[in-house]
Amino acid sequence: MTRLQVTLESIQHVTSLALDLDLSLPGLVCMVGRNGTGKTTLVRALRNLTNADTFIRTATPYAFSPASRITYIVDGTRVVFEYDEKIRSLNCKGVIPFELRNLIAAELPMPHGTRFNYFKSASEADLDIRKAIILGNHNHPEELISFLAAMYGSTRYSNMVEVSVKGKSYYAIVKSNGLYIREDYLSSGEYFLINLYRTIKDSAQLIVIDEIDISLDSAAQANLAGWIRAFSALYKCKILFTTHSLALMQQLETSELFYIDERGGHISITPRSYSYAKARLFGFSGWDRYILTEDEVLLGFIEALIEKFCPNSFFRYKVIFIGGGTQVVALMKHNEQEQFLSSPEKTIAILDGDQKNEKFTCYPGVHLIPIDSVEKAIYADSRSNAEFPFITDRADFTGPKDFHNYLKQKKIATQKQIFEYLISRNDEALQNIVGVLRNFLTPTV
Repeated sequence: MTRLQVTLESIQHVTSLALDLDLSLPGLVCMVGRNGTGKTTLVRALRNLTNADTFIRTATPYAFSPASRITYIVDGTRVVFEYDEKIRSLNCKGVIPFELRNLIAAELPMPHGTRFNYFKSASEADLDIRKAIILGNHNHPEELISFLAAMYGSTRYSNMVEVSVKGKSYYAIVKSNGLYIREDYLSSGEYFLINLYRTIKDSAQLIVIDEIDISLDSAAQANLAGWIRAFSALYKCKILFTTHSLALMQQLETSELFYIDERGGHISITPRSYSYAKARLFGFSGWDRYILTEDEVLLGFIEALIEKFCPNSFFRYKVIFIGGGTQVVALMKHNEQEQFLSSPEKTIAILDGDQKNEKFTCYPGVHLIPIDSVEKAIYADSRSNAEFPFITDRADFTGPKDFHNYLKQKKIATQKQIFEYLISRNDEALQNIVGVLRNFLTPTV
């Protein structure tokens, strides 16, 4: 299976939602958003393809109407669940192909997820587990042991064993006196990680976990992304999960983080940067003014301009890099409506000059520096200015960023020296953006 498309219509507060996943490549898909934006409804919908009674067991019947529908398209094969008045829930009248019913393994949040109900299964299997340990009929799960040891920085898992009972795997730590600690007697975080590992090892092509960070401490949350990314590659599966953990989000690659937003019941799923997600979810507090920008280099350049030209700023300010210009302006628009940063007049955006032809630069409060970018300006000067001060012994640079990084890595110039040089070279042209900063950071009389 290479492509999965899922469309939700009129389910609970979700008027419309569309998800399109490429399953041909492993990888992580982290979905974040405020409560009530449809994350759990989406997880239920994904689980419903495998367990057709998901909504009957986990959702109120008032979540549906005659217009309710979920459509799944997998490589051209179409499966539709529509509202069935007899069961007051969703129902599929067609036959779901076997390979589709085994495509997804989805974990719901408390109290419905398997991770919250495996206790009973482990308890019922205790006699068989005990016999297997006494007889030595068990395996040494080195991969799981390494996973837990790395997550918690502990060697206490070195004596963990894996026992198979009626086709299910159970885990226990065997002590030196022959006693053992069954997996369901470990901490809730350890127990969850074992269940997560068990789920990933199964043959499903798409693993879905709602609230993946639940029960994990901040250190474990920060360590989790790297491990599940590696498991995704090893077991050739896509892992989609939701989280509210900043520690986890911060460890994700740019292509792995998606923000779920809701407007009038219509749900959008958009790739976003960590800074964007953090601002939308948690906001920033304690600052009088906010300056949004594209990246760390431009952030530093803005700070250098303020230090040189606005040294006695009245207002306390925060410069935040968000990502590309599109994301910066999108965040400004959302802040205008929700004011999670501050009121709109206390927030501006400053972008690189190479964005000048983009329509979003006409949005109120968006300003441009007079050079294309720090990297492009320093690279252009190196090729056109006979008195360029930062001499290199290379001529095969792939572009502006390569040249800029080379200057710093080889200690030919510090970032501060680069900023000072560009400010000196562009002093007159910079006065417009300097005026914007002065007016923004100083109260008008």
